[in-house]
Amino acid sequence: MLKSDGLKLEESQMASGEKLFKLAAMALGAAVRIIQLRDARDGSERPATDVIDAGQIEPAAMIGKTLEGRTQRQKNPHEKGSLAWLAWIVARLGGWNCYYKPPGPKTMARGWPQLTTMLKGVAIATKTQNV
Repeated sequence: MLKSDGLKLEESQMASGEKLFKLAAMALGAAVRIIQLRDARDGSERPATDVIDAGQIEPAAMIGKTLEGRTQRQKNPHEKGSLAWLAWIVARLGGWNCYYKPPGPKTMARGWPQLTTMLKGVAIATKTQNV
């Protein structure tokens, strides 16, 4: 997760050991989230708030609705607010098509930055509307 196919820490050009350590700590946090999402994909009852803030549940739900297709297989089957529900959204953003094999860590790693960027956009838009 932290090397070649994941976060590519080996490609960093940090000269200082202290800076590399801080980068590795941040990357480890991202890797933990990705593994949590991958492990939850099959129906974990853990809450989505294990990886996102409670205030991001509704925006994630809006994003998730746009990712659902017409077939039953292309609908999020998990309870809203569960980690499995969020994992389905992240997997769809990562390119998973709901068919064939279940999404793995690479798919989750592609989808996670997409979700966080979209959630930041919603937060900015909401803040702008309230000004």
